[in-house]
Amino acid sequence: MALDHRKIASDWLSALTSAIGAEDLTSVGELFLPNGWLRDFLVFTWDIRSLEGRAKIASYLANSLPAAQITDIRLNEAANLAPRTAVVPSLQDTPAVELAFTFECRHGHGRAHARLLRDGEGSFKALSLLTELSDLRGYEEMGSLPFRDDVTGVPGRDMQKEWAEWVQEVETKPYVLIVGAGQTGLHMAARFKQMNIPALVIERHPRIGDSWRRRYPTLTLHTVRRHHTMLYQPYPSNWPEFTPRDKLADWLELYASIQDLVIWTNAEFKGRPTYSTETNDWDVTITREGFEVKLHPAHIVLATGTLGEPNIPDIPDMERFQGQVLHSCDYAGGAQFAGKRVVVVGAGNSSIDVCQDLVLCGAESVTMIQRSSTCIMAREFIAGMQRAAFPEDVPLDIADFKWASFPLGLLKKLMIASEGAMWDAQKELHDKLRKGGVNLNMGPEGQGLYLLVMERGGGYWMDKGGADLIADGSIKVRSGVSPQNFTDGSVVLSDGSKLEADVVIFATGYVNMREVNAELLGEGVIGQTDEVYGLDAEGEIKGSYRPSGHPGVRHLVCIRGLLRVPNYVQASSYPTEGNPAWSPQARWKTRWSG
Repeated sequence: MALDHRKIASDWLSALTSAIGAEDLTSVGELFLPNGWLRDFLVFTWDIRSLEGRAKIASYLANSLPAAQITDIRLNEAANLAPRTAVVPSLQDTPAVELAFTFECRHGHGRAHARLLRDGEGSFKALSLLTELSDLRGYEEMGSLPFRDDVTGVPGRDMQKEWAEWVQEVETKPYVLIVGAGQTGLHMAARFKQMNIPALVIERHPRIGDSWRRRYPTLTLHTVRRHHTMLYQPYPSNWPEFTPRDKLADWLELYASIQDLVIWTNAEFKGRPTYSTETNDWDVTITREGFEVKLHPAHIVLATGTLGEPNIPDIPDMERFQGQVLHSCDYAGGAQFAGKRVVVVGAGNSSIDVCQDLVLCGAESVTMIQRSSTCIMAREFIAGMQRAAFPEDVPLDIADFKWASFPLGLLKKLMIASEGAMWDAQKELHDKLRKGGVNLNMGPEGQGLYLLVMERGGGYWMDKGGADLIADGSIKVRSGVSPQNFTDGSVVLSDGSKLEADVVIFATGYVNMREVNAELLGEGVIGQTDEVYGLDAEGEIKGSYRPSGHPGVRHLVCIRGLLRVPNYVQASSYPTEGNPAWSPQARWKTRWSG
């Protein structure tokens, strides 16, 4: 018999409304499965949290539920959000009911998504519940670009003048200073602008997008275009599904122009900014095209990239080597290495991209050194998951909302439960790789590639033809060994063997971005901040898009599916309640009224 999903959703939501209204934590907890999850984006605290199990959920809500002041809970009947029957990954035989609802809370307007399953007694309880602060009261997002409405004929109004005045205010009195004009920095600036919060972006390169233009020429994003679409500005309908390096660089430049973002290129800190706990702002000197500018923002947002400086292992006798040594970040294409013997150290995405390019450009030999096992899955397999999560016929903001409704800790458990199916799906690919000597894993815990991106940022690759070149011997693989030292013309490996080489390319990753940011702000400041990147014990991203440990600093990393989620921007600029540094009403509006 078909489920009456609307009645199931309405009954569950009615029970939740009553329990919240009565501040009855026991009844709230009983609406979850024993191993159910609550994922909270800024509704109950100024943080992003995931709680598994009734006891942890009750403990989290004990003090925060009354303060959240949740009212006006309403079932969302909008298209793509109305109650429906659904399937949960790895639980295909268990029917689920999904619903969404809206509510008001202390700091603004909220929305939520619940996923219900039958418990052992046949009652529907929450496997997961996402609560999200979707708009800050008083800073709701505007529906169109500010200062661009037609005011022709309106007495006292001049669009060009008003726009120029806004730019001048942002350039002299920014509330937020964003360091880095990559995807993350531009997303933040665009969202802040729609919230009417002045944010200035500084970028050290001469042009927006140069950080991508300087990467190797065959680089393309490994995610489908729908997944990495920019906020407010979708790609043209004929855009390639996997965006190439140069197209992305140019799109970022165009995006900044279309979104009216205020960005200084060729701009860097002069010296290190200092933070005043008395005035709750920074003293910053910026050099911009040879000129020095003083600014006093309340917040510095570090959008300097997920990756820090290139990591090149310290291998003895490297200076003896008569050939060329470089990091993959400096690889400018394989044409210059035609006819040469090339060794590539590392076995991740960059390594396989470089190896493929070298073969196609006519290198005499290409050898990959795989020091430890790698999680490898077909790019098309990952793309299929992304197409299912971000379908073309569902508005992107709704797809983002539903994607965020899966706590990453829950997703990890579901993926581990699917480990066998993932191995089966990759059998043909893995047979080719094993033929060439590649050591494989499905993640340290069997979670697959998708979670490794957020957990480690390395140790995997998405294959788009490299396996064929490995299987036919075009790319040779030495696995389970590492470089021990160099000679004049070779690399000596840990098993005592030698690889004759003209070129050695290290595709060995990057140091943590905290080290780069310590150079910018000093160890005294960065030392107060939390670890950045990877997942914490709750399954949330460490130290990014959330309170950092320092009142005036935010770290941001590029997790493309999250960049469009509104509360990730809000979390990047509004932490502990009661700290006057975080009150735009007390700080920024005073400036503008003066």
